Amino acid sequence: MATPLDVQLFWVAFWCYLVGWFVFSLWLAIKKPLLTTVGSLLYVLGFVPQTVAFGVRWANTGHFPMSNMYEYLAVMSWMAVLTFGILTWRYRQWVISALITPIVVMLMVAASLLPKEPSMQLMPALQSYWLYIHVSLASIGAGAFAVAAAVSMIFLLVAKEKEDANADFHPSLRPALQALVYVPLAIVIVALVSGLLAQQSAMVFFGAPSPRGGGALILLGLYLLICGFVWGRLARGRSLAEKRYWTGIGFLGLFGGALISGVLLKSGSVVLTENSPLRLFEFFGLVLICGTVVVFLSHALLGFGRIPWKLKLEGKLLDEVNYRAVTLGYPLYTLGALFAGAIWAETAWGSFWSWDPKEVGALIIWVFYSAFLHARYQRGWSGTRTALLSLTGFAMMMLSFFGNYFFGGLHAYG
Repeated sequence: MATPLDVQLFWVAFWCYLVGWFVFSLWLAIKKPLLTTVGSLLYVLGFVPQTVAFGVRWANTGHFPMSNMYEYLAVMSWMAVLTFGILTWRYRQWVISALITPIVVMLMVAASLLPKEPSMQLMPALQSYWLYIHVSLASIGAGAFAVAAAVSMIFLLVAKEKEDANADFHPSLRPALQALVYVPLAIVIVALVSGLLAQQSAMVFFGAPSPRGGGALILLGLYLLICGFVWGRLARGRSLAEKRYWTGIGFLGLFGGALISGVLLKSGSVVLTENSPLRLFEFFGLVLICGTVVVFLSHALLGFGRIPWKLKLEGKLLDEVNYRAVTLGYPLYTLGALFAGAIWAETAWGSFWSWDPKEVGALIIWVFYSAFLHARYQRGWSGTRTALLSLTGFAMMMLSFFGNYFFGGLHAYG
């Protein structure tokens, strides 16, 4: 079966973004101005076919292409590229542009893992223009939030603030080892020896059934929910620069671990227990293991002992970019996810609110970003605090997005 034209265009955009990311990464190392021009051109060359792909898919299906999770994530990545262009034009800071590119690639990779078959005939409940308004605005707003998260990651890793303006620090491995190696290893040993929760799991690892391994992942998934708190307690008394560094590395591990876990599940290398209420924790446990690998690889790349990057980035500028991205996404997400979603639900199901898992998730996310803006306006929060809020909000958004696979509900059609 021939690959549809819109999917071919998607792959063209994917490779342009991926190569563009490599070019920007090379620029970070050797600082040749030509590389920024080449990288920006590649992102323009990717943005055009990705935009055309939406039109082609619309023409082929006869409806606006926003009816499944692949299409939602594709629009989200498209908005991330658009925001990338706006920020590049507005601030002329190539370092920021270079370090935003990985979030675009991450979203494109996640989209590439999802089924791409278009819905040629929508179910009656989806045949409403309010659905298109709802999903398109929500995904575009989420794309802006993704860029805010990327900028926040940069802030935590490399930005300078007053408290650490002249600090060269030696990040100790002790908190990471205790939180991500010693404690999880003890959990795994207990689970494998005792067989705890083995009867609740029927996971398959690379073709071999392993209930005890699945039980261990369930326990690791439960531990992941408190891992950040444990890490924070272990890092007490350390410098602000070190705390920010390990927090940034931790979020990088979380997102990278989730992406690697998605690849393993998509390829069939790992299979979660079907119809199990604990399969979400199996997934979380897998994320913890993969994320731990990402954490230590990232630490190795950034340099053992000290941060080698001489990126002259002011925390104030990154904080402003984070804020601008959130203020761009917030009204779009509010109108799309909440108001248009409620109107569409009333039209489709006869009730504007039904306590559907994704409805509840959207409300929680909206309240969270409302609190972000309140803390910024009324409490004067900035810097590290708002960076952590942005990263937490984006993590909540991705959990809500992929919650379709675990929680079901009215949004499980995607």
